[in-house]
Amino acid sequence: MGMGRTRTITDAELLEVAREVFVTAGFGASTKEIARRAGISEGVIYQRFATKDELFFAAMIPPPADLSQIFRQARLKGRALVEQLTLAMIEYSRASLPVLLPLMLHPRFQFEEFARRHPESPLFFLRRELMQVLLREREAGRIGDVDPGGAALLVWSTAQTIAFFERLGAHDGKFDPEIIRRTVQCLWDGLKPPRQPRRHNRTPPNPP
Repeated sequence: MGMGRTRTITDAELLEVAREVFVTAGFGASTKEIARRAGISEGVIYQRFATKDELFFAAMIPPPADLSQIFRQARLKGRALVEQLTLAMIEYSRASLPVLLPLMLHPRFQFEEFARRHPESPLFFLRRELMQVLLREREAGRIGDVDPGGAALLVWSTAQTIAFFERLGAHDGKFDPEIIRRTVQCLWDGLKPPRQPRRHNRTPPNPP
């Protein structure tokens, strides 16, 4: 009787399983449990990833974000664009925060090192894209004379903060849409272009 065939698994499939385990149990999760859920031997993991740290950091890259459609929406400008970008970033933050929290808690996590190793991670790609969009809006006069990097960080921080408080259980884990609407309004109030002074059509006085 021949030996059973070893299950083949792609790196992407293995990392997906590892991510699910680490999100649930943190870095303390065992590679034995990851192997069990993946249906492979623990040795297969270490054939592909030299250490548990290497496996962890490869698995805990935040999920991809498909905001390209919004970034390229030519019909959205000014306030409508800022609102849609912020709402899309809130949705992305809700999806990515469960991965980011265990990542930040790892004792060897260093943000700059992570950025160097994963320059195309959504963490960095999204902020670059936001900066470019807001720079174009500023140049077109559709937002005020603000620093686009600071404006991008403001949108990102607003989205992350809402997702973080929801994760803590605020508002039963989901903010009321009206609260989010008012928050986005405050954000827009800080970014909108200055109001143009009104021109008064005054009839010049009759000459003496």
